[in-house]
Amino acid sequence: MNCEKLQRHVRFLYSKGGLYKIYNGNLLYHGCMPMEEDGSFASVEICGKKYSGKALYDILEYYARRGYYAKDETERSMGQDLMWYIWSGKGSPVFGKNKMATFERYFIEEKETHEERKNSYYTLLEKEETVDRILKEFGLYSKEAHIVNGHVPVEQIHGESPIKCGGRLLIIDGGFSKAYQKKTGIAGYTLVCNSRGMQLVAHEPFQSAHAAIVNESDLFSHSIDVETYGQRKMVADTDVGEELREQIYYLEELLEAYRDGTFREE
Repeated sequence: MNCEKLQRHVRFLYSKGGLYKIYNGNLLYHGCMPMEEDGSFASVEICGKKYSGKALYDILEYYARRGYYAKDETERSMGQDLMWYIWSGKGSPVFGKNKMATFERYFIEEKETHEERKNSYYTLLEKEETVDRILKEFGLYSKEAHIVNGHVPVEQIHGESPIKCGGRLLIIDGGFSKAYQKKTGIAGYTLVCNSRGMQLVAHEPFQSAHAAIVNESDLFSHSIDVETYGQRKMVADTDVGEELREQIYYLEELLEAYRDGTFREE
């Protein structure tokens, strides 16, 4: 509570972060969109009411923020409890499994208790109707829209690709943590997007400082082309371009108001 740097970092996360983000016509989120086996959005009960789809993300984000900002102790405590649910609860879009079995793996020998079943989302994400349903839920109807999905380890070592559904869904992160690297064979992915297209950059695991010095190697990467634009994207085609157009509109309105005498010059 009294560490200035920690408090500054946490406040940065709450002021800039979110459970999802829509940027330049793309949907970014961490984990999954909770779904049933038939492809419908899973309904999750939060504080006595049921939520699904975008509404589930929104209510969880609301309570996460109340857990940090609320002045009322009861409301603040409720928000903090929901933060634990977001981290490890069944139905949480961030967690994406039926349970967290860390305790069982440490203390119980029976292997059947160690199983963590993934949400149906992970078996449905190659279907175009699944991707379309999720994008439309967040107001994105363009066929050029993508889902950028974080925190999903990709087992490249077994031939798995981070590019799903014909390029409509892209997996980043993909196991940057060293704990995942024996399973994935790589050190995760970074999405690079510029005026010419989109690429996924795959990172090779960092071996050691000694190997980096002796072999003059650091973190090796190689690129995977995801999409090349037929025409280069300009600033005007981005969210920043939309904001600039809005600013220009209001500045022109203000200028006209001075010219016709609606506002007096100071």
